[in-house]
Amino acid sequence: MKLIKTKKINLINIYLSNSYKKLNNFFIKKKKLILLDYNIYINLKNYFNIFFKKYNFLIFPNGENVKNINSLKIIWKYMIKNKINKNYNIIIIGGGVMGDLVGFASSTYFRGIDFCLLPTSLLSQIDSSIGGKNAINFFSKNTLGNISFPKFIFINYFIIFYMKKKEFKDGYSEIIKYSLINCKKLFFYLYNKNNIKKIINRSCYIKNKIISQDYYENNIRSILNFGHTYAHCIENNKIKQFTHGESVSIGIIFSLFISSIFYNIHKKIIIKILNIFIKFNFYIKNYLKFSNKMIKKIIFDKKFNNKINYILIRKIGYCVKKIINKKLLIFFLKNFYEI
Repeated sequence: MKLIKTKKINLINIYLSNSYKKLNNFFIKKKKLILLDYNIYINLKNYFNIFFKKYNFLIFPNGENVKNINSLKIIWKYMIKNKINKNYNIIIIGGGVMGDLVGFASSTYFRGIDFCLLPTSLLSQIDSSIGGKNAINFFSKNTLGNISFPKFIFINYFIIFYMKKKEFKDGYSEIIKYSLINCKKLFFYLYNKNNIKKIINRSCYIKNKIISQDYYENNIRSILNFGHTYAHCIENNKIKQFTHGESVSIGIIFSLFISSIFYNIHKKIIIKILNIFIKFNFYIKNYLKFSNKMIKKIIFDKKFNNKINYILIRKIGYCVKKIINKKLLIFFLKNFYEI
């Protein structure tokens, strides 16, 4: 089992293993409550019963729709009725939705109760579980939330092989993002090799390194938004349903389009980046039409008046912030659709 650490002292302890056998070694407190994704429980019922049969379960349906204030009330009510207190460890098993929802519930219950994350999807293992962001949807995506870090994150990389292909692919969109903004070596490793343990290890290290320098998103952490500003518009559209990974891939390609204009990125580099998306079966073309609604969504999402700090890349492994005003952003979007 490997502990992923950065050189700088940080709040995030991430453990990487191919089993849950040694999980109990990390619990100081004896009492535990497990909150679990329903799909994970059904698909891996026998597997989980081996390691977690002693503990109480609270099972939630899967999907983004469960991230609401009513689900919070159910969790808080259950905790109060069952006299859950600060002597408990809350164990969260599932993907990003469960992490967001239960992390928020735990961090606000009794002004904060210890919780740990056992992410079960590739996307949650290398992205959403790391960083302490917890939220629910209220009129819009992730409008209510906080930043509160888990006691630790325990990643069982073996469990992701039970995932659907689409869910697996979603994780790779974020892995490609890490390589483009921070790690040229990872980019070319993805081109030639596919050792999932090494890829998860490196991806967690990169995000942990960035988070450790900016816990509360005041500065450097914003580079993790690379590709996401436009991706949120795609993901939330009602015309065609895109997964998070597909949306991020198109968002990254849009950012690459802007980057090539500002920084004159060589054509060979652009082709290499596009080819890595093709390798992992992502769209490299956006099938949605330009609309003013998209601009409004970007404005609401990033809360800017006439300009926005957009994350771009100068070259593979090196990103920058660029201030783009509203008129210029509209110009880029319109031209992007004509490619």
